[in-house]
Amino acid sequence: MTPGGLWDSGKYEIKALIKYNGKITDTVTLDFSGPSTFKGEAKVSRPGEYEIIVYAYDPLTGNTGVDRKAVTVN
Repeated sequence: MTPGGLWDSGKYEIKALIKYNGKITDTVTLDFSGPSTFKGEAKVSRPGEYEIIVYAYDPLTGNTGVDRKAVTVN
């Protein structure tokens, strides 16, 4: 996925949802940073278990890819 490529990253909505205690606490837009690589920044205010859900959504076709990761903040 690259800007202007076969999988044009500029045509997708790519975001990360940050969850704490089962509730979404932040939504972060992810920006292209290299082939099939995206980055964003989220600030957390307290230690604990967080879940990060990343998705890429194509509004033209409705196709969506999703991944999840649990992280611990000390």
